[in-house]
Amino acid sequence: MESRKVQVTGKSTYIVTLPKKWAKKAKLEGGETVSMSYLDDGSLVIAPPDWKHADRNLKISFEDNVKRLKREIVGIYILDEYTSIEIIGKNLDKEMKKEIKHLCKGLIGFEVVEDIDDRMIINDFLEKEELTISHALKRMSSIVYLMMDELVIAMQEQNDNLFIEVISRDDDVDRMYLLISKQYISRLHLHPPSKKDKLSLIESFYYRMAAEDVESIADHVTKIAAICKELSLSDEQRSLICQLILDSQKYFMDIIDIFRHVEKEKAHSLLDSEMSSSSDLLELRDNAEPEIKIVIDSIKRIREYAKKITEYTIDLSQL
Repeated sequence: MESRKVQVTGKSTYIVTLPKKWAKKAKLEGGETVSMSYLDDGSLVIAPPDWKHADRNLKISFEDNVKRLKREIVGIYILDEYTSIEIIGKNLDKEMKKEIKHLCKGLIGFEVVEDIDDRMIINDFLEKEELTISHALKRMSSIVYLMMDELVIAMQEQNDNLFIEVISRDDDVDRMYLLISKQYISRLHLHPPSKKDKLSLIESFYYRMAAEDVESIADHVTKIAAICKELSLSDEQRSLICQLILDSQKYFMDIIDIFRHVEKEKAHSLLDSEMSSSSDLLELRDNAEPEIKIVIDSIKRIREYAKKITEYTIDLSQL
């Protein structure tokens, strides 16, 4: 680490010279403008004109384990260090390529740009200005709200197509969750965030945790939809489950709104007066059939994940 003395000219101008070695490497010339970014820890990052992270390409040799390859591609996506992935392998047949293309559809920004014989190339075209972490969480939450809405209608109408629609929306939630994870890791790498992204690094951390809980809530809504699609419920049972889902839906959206606006007092009020206690749900569960017990357990878990997000609000209010 190099050090420089701070010079003061006039009453309010502070001057620090740039290291000559760095200036030459950046090909700086007199009169050019450098950009500066303030970090949460008080540090200052200086970048040369038209600077951007250099394109980095990664080569992967494929043997015959497509599941392993898919896990690696997701890891590379979240790591946000490579702009291009080249997959090479003699065993890369048509069916395996199809699986990889389907996977890329679930990773916002990833696109297969070349598919020839034993080679595939995936490029990362994500524009970070398009969707910030906060906007992505809002979008995630809206999808989950819609899933709950459609689940209630599907139960009331016993509409199999709508049950399937609810289950399929879970993929959209997963896409948003992976995007938020990617954006958060990008912040850790000190990549310049979107100009529209107003979150600090600490706030981004809590948004990433909240996104994980929202994704878990979506998983439980999907689980309920899959079970109820196959269940033959009485009118009373259907009415009860629908009301529990609607109550949970309102609770969830209230909590997301409180979290996004960091409303500490409202968060405390919600935590002090939980809508339905766990004991009420457990009592209901004890008298239910096995399949309905699973549904009630999932509703209970939805509320527990939502409660965690409320607690994050208290943490954020301390900043």
